[in-house]
Amino acid sequence: MEVLKSPNDKKLYRYMVLENGLRVLLISDPEMQITEASGAAAPEANGMELDGDGARGHEAKGKAAAAAARGQRCDGPPGGVGGTIPAGGGPSAGGKRRRESGPAASDGEESSGDLQEGEEDDEDEDEDGEGESGSEEGEGEDEEMGDGSGSGEGEEEEGEEGEEEEEEGSEGGGGRRKKGGGSSQAPVKKAAAAMAVGVGSFSDPEDLQGLSHYLEHMLFMGSAKYPAENDYDDFLTRNGGSANAFTDLELTNYHFEVAPAQLAGALDRFAQFFIAPRCAEGSMEREVLAVDSEFSQVLQDDHCRLSQIMCHTSRPGHIYRKFSWGNRASLWERPRQAGIDVRQRLLEYYQQHYGADRSCLVVLGGQPLEELGAMVAGSFGAMPGGKGPAPSFAGLEPPFQGRTLTVLPAVRDHHELRLTFALPPLARLYGTKADSYISHLMGHEGPGSLLSALKARGWATEILAGVDDDGYASNSCCSLFGVDVTLTEKGLAAGPGGCGLAVAGLVFAYVSMLRREGPQEWVWQEMRSVADQRWRFLEEGDPMDAVSRLAGAMHHTAPAHTLVADYLHESWQPDLVARLLERMAPAAAAAPGAADSTATGAGSGEPAAAAGWSPCFRIDLMTKRYDEVKASVMSMAAAEGAEVRSESEPWFGLDVLVMQLPDSLCRGWAEQPPLPELRMPPRNPYLPEDFSLRCEDPDAPEAGPAPALPPGVTSLLATPPHMLLDRPGLRLWHKLDRTFRTPRAAVHWRLYSPAGHTDPRVAATGHLCLRLLEEALREDAYLADVAGLHYHTSPEGLAGLEFRVDGFNDKLGALLGRLTGQLAGLGAEGTAGPGGAAWLAEHFEAVREALLRKYRNMNMEVGKHASYSRLYVLCSRAMHCDHILEAMETLTPQDVRPYITTLLSRCHVEAYVAGNLTAGGAVRLAEDLAAALGPGCCMPADERTRDQCVVLPAAKELAERAAAAAAAAAAKVADAGTVVRLRAKNAKEENAALEVYYQLGPATDPRDRAVLDLIDQILYEPCYDTLRTKQQLGYSVYSGTRLTAGVSSFCIQVVSARHPPEHLDACVEAFLAAQGPRLRAMTPAELATQAAAVVSAKMQRDRSLVEEAGRQWEHISSQRYDFLSRELEVAALASVTVDDVYDTFARYLMPPSAAAAGDGASDGAAGSQRRKLAVHVRPHGPMGAAKKAAAAAGAAEAETEVKESADEPTAMAVDGGAAAADGAAAATEAPEAAELMEEPAGLLALRSGLDLHPLWLGTPPAPLMAA
Repeated sequence: MEVLKSPNDKKLYRYMVLENGLRVLLISDPEMQITEASGAAAPEANGMELDGDGARGHEAKGKAAAAAARGQRCDGPPGGVGGTIPAGGGPSAGGKRRRESGPAASDGEESSGDLQEGEEDDEDEDEDGEGESGSEEGEGEDEEMGDGSGSGEGEEEEGEEGEEEEEEGSEGGGGRRKKGGGSSQAPVKKAAAAMAVGVGSFSDPEDLQGLSHYLEHMLFMGSAKYPAENDYDDFLTRNGGSANAFTDLELTNYHFEVAPAQLAGALDRFAQFFIAPRCAEGSMEREVLAVDSEFSQVLQDDHCRLSQIMCHTSRPGHIYRKFSWGNRASLWERPRQAGIDVRQRLLEYYQQHYGADRSCLVVLGGQPLEELGAMVAGSFGAMPGGKGPAPSFAGLEPPFQGRTLTVLPAVRDHHELRLTFALPPLARLYGTKADSYISHLMGHEGPGSLLSALKARGWATEILAGVDDDGYASNSCCSLFGVDVTLTEKGLAAGPGGCGLAVAGLVFAYVSMLRREGPQEWVWQEMRSVADQRWRFLEEGDPMDAVSRLAGAMHHTAPAHTLVADYLHESWQPDLVARLLERMAPAAAAAPGAADSTATGAGSGEPAAAAGWSPCFRIDLMTKRYDEVKASVMSMAAAEGAEVRSESEPWFGLDVLVMQLPDSLCRGWAEQPPLPELRMPPRNPYLPEDFSLRCEDPDAPEAGPAPALPPGVTSLLATPPHMLLDRPGLRLWHKLDRTFRTPRAAVHWRLYSPAGHTDPRVAATGHLCLRLLEEALREDAYLADVAGLHYHTSPEGLAGLEFRVDGFNDKLGALLGRLTGQLAGLGAEGTAGPGGAAWLAEHFEAVREALLRKYRNMNMEVGKHASYSRLYVLCSRAMHCDHILEAMETLTPQDVRPYITTLLSRCHVEAYVAGNLTAGGAVRLAEDLAAALGPGCCMPADERTRDQCVVLPAAKELAERAAAAAAAAAAKVADAGTVVRLRAKNAKEENAALEVYYQLGPATDPRDRAVLDLIDQILYEPCYDTLRTKQQLGYSVYSGTRLTAGVSSFCIQVVSARHPPEHLDACVEAFLAAQGPRLRAMTPAELATQAAAVVSAKMQRDRSLVEEAGRQWEHISSQRYDFLSRELEVAALASVTVDDVYDTFARYLMPPSAAAAGDGASDGAAGSQRRKLAVHVRPHGPMGAAKKAAAAAGAAEAETEVKESADEPTAMAVDGGAAAADGAAAATEAPEAAELMEEPAGLLALRSGLDLHPLWLGTPPAPLMAA
């Protein structure tokens, strides 16, 4: 069966159905096959791999694409519990969360640039101060502490400031990350597979809510064929893979990736999930604790709270009223009290719903299609079928009725208004893109848009509109079209009741305008043109994300459209658009009539269930001023005679107010006169027209001779860029793309000025100026974003201000020119229009208010609080977000222009131009950029300064300081290291967090870096299995390496609702103590297996031009210019021995007391070089979740206590668990073991007393062009 694919896609596809009814999509990647078959794989010239064509996948969506195909923003329960769902995802069930790169697979680092406000969604942000373009804060990456980001193109939703890119250690993580696979030293790819089972939380029994999610967890815990609980995870980790899963409302999605050579073994283990899972008694209660911990981590998540409130207040008896997360109470305590055998019911549910004929499988590998097909048939042929059609809820009424306003309290300092419209189910109408048409217009940010009108009134800062990709918003029952508006204080107060209803009125005014204008085919055709361009030049995406997405899509797309459905604009149906807009009317007069007849056409017919639907909507307001707004709404309800009631949601413990909207108000919205400022968007001037490839130009220079490779390096990830210019004020790097062969380019540049980061007030002004710049560019830049051309801004602390423009290169120069010109003229008296002095006076306060709110919301989650504080202590010149916030409170419009003038009076730009631009074109762009900044762009490159990492006290030093105490006390101090004890920022937070950081030294030696990455690889699975699976310390457990301002280190983070940080710290120490003997006993063959995974992670090929450019930019922006760092580390791994690994571990990571015991010495600290920093973040109250769990366990668990005590210590003792439990007992009993540190003064005092590591900077090559 033919599957339509992009012209740029070299992979082969086959759609097949097994005899048991399992639908399968096979994907054979010839490039993966070549790499796997030959080892060195790619063609080489003079010993170096030549750039060649690559397969293509999904392109990252910008803000415009998000408006047209709106993804889920929250880790919300109903729309995807338990994993990384395609649109943004919930917290990973089973803790199987992973990150985008393996050991040292990213070349970035953490430093002061990561410590200020970020640009992602407040609840679902990537934990990275750099926004979308920022590097992942993973192993081998330098950490930066700076101003965070302001993503001009909005590719990531606005989010919490200064937080590192999301990793396993963050709340909503769970401790899984991606690791490399295979053993080839040539650039490699991953094999992957996903199974989407056609049942989810909608089918949960009423007396076991959350059962689908619980079952998803349990399937990871061993099978009849592979009975060990961690066999699947251990196999994947040893072979460079990872796994994840999520439970949606009608689907449960399981997926993994692995080294291509190990696909057969991984598939066979994966198949057993669906043939004979164990679901052992001994695992049941421990894993329900994981579900409970997962839920506890979202109790203070605003968007999760809102999602559950929307469920709780839906129509009585409706399937939406389920509690999809599940917790200990719903899955263990209450069922057992009712006499329910939970395991038996779970197995019955599995037998009833999990079947081959209800499931879709996608397998991606390097083998030929025939071989992949045989592999699948052999592993999955025994999967039971005959279950019949998957459950459908197409006949149900919509979940909401009438027109209501619900007000709920926000945890964070923000106000968000959400309008939700219940529409017929639209997932199968993907060929029409009818809802995407409305999303495109409602979420538009250009001239005449709803957002522009809201901003002109000072009412809002952001809008998102559309049907989310999750099962909560799109299912067989209905489609929920949401309009989310981030309100200002003025917007909250606007309208009756002081609850943002004037904003809702403006939304309805825009809907009325769309209905008056009627569906416009030119808008749809413009959308189609953009989609066609993206499809034509599709770039390759993450393999595990790709198979997961495709497996889910197979449930509602025609086989031929499996790949193209998201891009397919098959038929323009204006009648369907008009009917959907009618259902978004504020008054009931717009009831559907004859126009509801079912449409026809492939993938285009409106389902019969649409007939008889009447408009209904709900407004939800989430506000920090809950009590004030509640009183105001109640007064309004009394005056209008409207029904109002209080509701209590039991699972989150939320009290909310629900009011029926008065008919008079809704009629007023329906009858309001047209507003001239609301109009259809202009035609897009940024649509690209030139798609020619510069590498194919007749006069294009040939690829230069291959550089001599260092000893041991046999192939390159990619050819390094060349330096074209190096003169005072400007350093330019360039690489013409010959690999991806796409008409795209990426321009990165960093502006450094000695006046740019001198004190918190300057830092605050700089960040605010970037936000003002984005606002000034918004209407114009949004049109560019729609056309596939994006920009990004990011304050990077002491390192300067960073910018990026990427996308189709045809109009890239125009957007770059607008960006630099607007920056140079910001606040100038002579500048007319956006960005000028008059404009600044009008827009300053709204932009400042939004940024202030983000700084106030920083570090609300304990895991991120711990990471932030650790990084602040380490970065010697970082400025704390609290100090920046304090300074920003006093800023005025008069501060802007002096800052810009001083910044540009003496500055330097380092830029990198990559992609479909020649060297001459790159020079012209860079020259224009420098000229736009003015004559002050003349500072020599070597005058730039960088942050430095502090030197932590060594265990020996700490022990000497405690010499006056008993020897045991001295040993305890040496083990504890430097401890920072903090209080959680959110008074209602129930979780504690621990982040322990073990510092090695400057990462100048590739061999030392390679050894540390190998230790990371070896410890990763045991760390997760011990601390999370066996000991159940918390749902979120993470371990990995760090590169902080050029200094190597190793980190472990645990977030727990059950134990205080002292207990967590003791458990981590016990775990590390137990690893010494394990490492010492490791055989060379075992080491080689682990090393192969590290090699493949480091040699994982870049999937797109933007990814390659971003990776190479990290080498440039760090000023180390070490473009071959990964290749050198791979070469170094060949000579690493077991003794090398053990010696490094014993010297830097092993607790000194354990080293002393192992060596028979009396003082392990004397020989230890360990430098440990432990950050403890405690909740305000006692660890209530742990007390509640212990009390509830009581008599109900007495009958299993003997069995558990027999089983558990044995397993835990192997990995140090028993020792941890004993060692932490005192800390658990003493909740205030030591005085809490004042923040940020205490952190600053600690940092100020520490020495500094030397800077590690590289020497750039000579430029190719004269100055």
